[in-house]
Amino acid sequence: MPHQVRKAALSVAFALTATTALADGSVTVYTAVPQNFIDALVPMFEEQTGTSVDIIKAGSGELLNRLTAEADSPQADVLWSVDGTVIDFNPDLFEAYEAAGSDMLAEGMDQSDMWTPFTAVVMALIVNEGELDGKPVPESWEALADPMYDDMISSARAEASGSAYIQLATVLQAFDSEKAGWDVYEGMLSNFVLSDSSGAVPRFVNDGELAVGVTLEDAALRYVEGGGPVQIVYPAEGTAIAPDAMALVKGAPNADNAKAFIDFMLSAEAQQVVAEQGRRPVRSDVESNPALIPLAEVNSVGYDAQWAADNRERLVEAWQDMVLDVQ
Repeated sequence: MPHQVRKAALSVAFALTATTALADGSVTVYTAVPQNFIDALVPMFEEQTGTSVDIIKAGSGELLNRLTAEADSPQADVLWSVDGTVIDFNPDLFEAYEAAGSDMLAEGMDQSDMWTPFTAVVMALIVNEGELDGKPVPESWEALADPMYDDMISSARAEASGSAYIQLATVLQAFDSEKAGWDVYEGMLSNFVLSDSSGAVPRFVNDGELAVGVTLEDAALRYVEGGGPVQIVYPAEGTAIAPDAMALVKGAPNADNAKAFIDFMLSAEAQQVVAEQGRRPVRSDVESNPALIPLAEVNSVGYDAQWAADNRERLVEAWQDMVLDVQ
């Protein structure tokens, strides 16, 4: 049976209308992963295991709301490809599971007992130089705060997008103090055109609607490889190199199939596909996509995922207050 992809409803009524997880031979996966990963990897898993996959695709914030509403009667088996702080901050919704292949994880990728890394996410800028009206290409977080880029920068909302939250936490960690980071971020936020969808950010830049986007490296690479008028820029102060997460849902109706799904996504075969799709693999025995610069050449802030998880509620609330002040 081919996998199904469904968009999660935006209504609080979703808990009443959610499709009940099927019996043996199926697995229900909630995910924020880009569609190209679904198309490339899910059919491989189905073919190898004979297990049908029902995909519910939405932003990480919406998926978390759904899991919370369904906690007494779980409908999902796996949460796939979200910021790990989403799981660490809500441990009662998940069960710890050590996936097969965990012994092959690259240094720095094993960050939590509650979740398994799927890919190494790198935060970057996508720049359409032709839309800058002669202004210089911004090469740092601090440059993005310059008023000359007002209403020229695309970004997703930090309370709705896991990658946008990583972006916020990265800037706060890239300077000498959190306050210094907030000072820079406030200037950035005043220049942002905010989107509810992180996937829309690089598209706006590629299509010439905006000049700069704060996005994930692989999302930018897709447009570069597609021949778009864009380039990838890595902020000079450093950026986040952090794993996104897969986790077993607590009380999953199809727990064995969920574990098999997580095991497969960490396998060398699946991680090779990850590399082909432009993300950095998390296994030490799988090389990155040759179209990307070597990871050693990307300046890292030494992203502290635990700090980001512990402070998530406080930082998101501060972000929401700042939006009201500067947008």
